Amino acid sequence: MGIRGKIIAATPFLATIAFLTIGFTTGVWHPTWVVFFSILIIPDILSKNFIFKAYPIAVLATYITLGITLGMWHPLWVIFLTIPVYYIFFGSIHRKRNKNKCEVIDEEKSERIEVL
Repeated sequence: MGIRGKIIAATPFLATIAFLTIGFTTGVWHPTWVVFFSILIIPDILSKNFIFKAYPIAVLATYITLGITLGMWHPLWVIFLTIPVYYIFFGSIHRKRNKNKCEVIDEEKSERIEVL
């Protein structure tokens, strides 16, 4: 297991420690539960395609931050509608840029296999 795998495997443990430490030292339990989102986010951050996955993470972080701090849960859900729009406009650019990177050569059969 590489360093990436070790970090991903340790994330639930570290998130629990952070949650308990912040909760017991400050007494603020309610917004501290957000640290458990790191369990879902860390594998994406450590992936090779993080730039392409960063927009939905930024939208989610914005929604949660403004929802907790300003209580704007209802009107703010609309920002999630921008995620498909983002992929409609920028998805083809990303696929064209990475098309050459997604080809694998099968040496036994001497043919190219396109990996999605």
